[in-house]
Amino acid sequence: MRVFFAPLALSLLACTGTTPPPPAVVAPKAPPRDDGKGANAAKGGGGDEHFAALEQLKVAPFEGRTDKQDALLVPLPDGPRWTRVRFWGVPSLVGFRYGKDHHAVVGAFLSEVDDSSKQGICGKNFETFAQPFVDSFDVEVKREKPQAFAWRAKEDAVPQIIEVEVMTAKTATLAARDDYAGAYAVYPVWERHCLAIGIAVPARGDMGRAKAVRDRFIAEAFPKIVLKAAQAPEKRF
Repeated sequence: MRVFFAPLALSLLACTGTTPPPPAVVAPKAPPRDDGKGANAAKGGGGDEHFAALEQLKVAPFEGRTDKQDALLVPLPDGPRWTRVRFWGVPSLVGFRYGKDHHAVVGAFLSEVDDSSKQGICGKNFETFAQPFVDSFDVEVKREKPQAFAWRAKEDAVPQIIEVEVMTAKTATLAARDDYAGAYAVYPVWERHCLAIGIAVPARGDMGRAKAVRDRFIAEAFPKIVLKAAQAPEKRF
């Protein structure tokens, strides 16, 4: 499945630039404080700064961040350094970027279905939602082995098996060219709602580091998504 890359690519493509070969060793370092303003599309955040930011995401402790409606808690490595963002033209529950140069992007998207308990319905619904955005990009996707984990919507709820789509992608547009490591999981949540949460990490010359950040998110963030609200939030951003 390639659909999750389209909404996140809208944000990531804005900051891709020419990338030098990766250095052998880079110390973890958080990016400069994000002022929350739009990124400069003419400046790509590659090289040592990007690699150091990815190293930071590989080792930093997780901290929960919420959406504006306090409906969802998303664990993020180096949590305070992530900034809430909106995805241009894509309604989302919440989005985050790591650093103004988008060293990684996380997005959460909510959709409605007739019965979210039906097997596979949430995944199909999300594909339908995202397909128009996919059609807007020239994205080459390579799927990796899917993963799965047990998740509870509430502490006393019956565990549900959540499937994770894992992939790499290559974009080639007039604006930018780059490779990404990404993954997304789709959860049946609240009543008649599905929640898709994913991460996209630009490689900018080092796919190994990008995959390591993605894989940590799969292992340590996806299974610990928390629903804070009793009902689905009304607003999208």
